[in-house]
Amino acid sequence: MLALTRKADYALVALSELARAPATLSARKLAEVSGIPLPVMSGVLNLLVRHELVTSVRGAQGGYRLAKSADAIRLVDIIEAIDGPSKLTQCCSLVVHTDESGDACTLENNCRIRGPMQGVHRGLQEFMSQIVLSQIAFGFVPVRVEANGSNNTVAARDRNRTSESMGGLWSNTA
Repeated sequence: MLALTRKADYALVALSELARAPATLSARKLAEVSGIPLPVMSGVLNLLVRHELVTSVRGAQGGYRLAKSADAIRLVDIIEAIDGPSKLTQCCSLVVHTDESGDACTLENNCRIRGPMQGVHRGLQEFMSQIVLSQIAFGFVPVRVEANGSNNTVAARDRNRTSESMGGLWSNTA
C-alpha cells in the first residue's frame, strides 16, 4: 500500500492550518492546534522553509506563513520537500536504479514490468502535480484526473464556509 510518511502527513497538516490562518502562526500554536509535538513541528517547518514553501517572520507578531498562495503549492512539491523524490519502484527514479543498500536492481535487464510501472509512476506524479494545497485545506479533493487535464472533483465542503465550521480553528472572516 502506498502511504505518506508521518513527516509528510504532518507537513500537510501544518500547511493546511497556515492556508486557513488569517495571520502568521507560531510553531507552538501550530503544534497546539494540530496535536503534533512541538519538536517535530519545528523540524517540519524548518524543512518547509528550506524548500521555500513557508517563510518565517520575526518579531512580536512573527511566526510562519505560506511563502506563496495555497493555489500554487502542489502536493508533489510538499511530499518531495519532506521525503525527497518519490519512486514507485527502483526503476522509476531518475538516478541509477539501485535499492536502499546501493545495489543495482538484478531484475532490470529482463524485467517485463519496468515500462508499465514507469507509466504508473508518471501518472501518479502527474496526478499529485495537479492537486494543490488549497484543495486539501478547504476540502476540494480531485477524485480523478483525466489524461487531457480535465478532472472531476468532490466538493466536500462549501468553499465560502469558515474554516472553523470545517473543523479548523481559523475563520476566513477575521
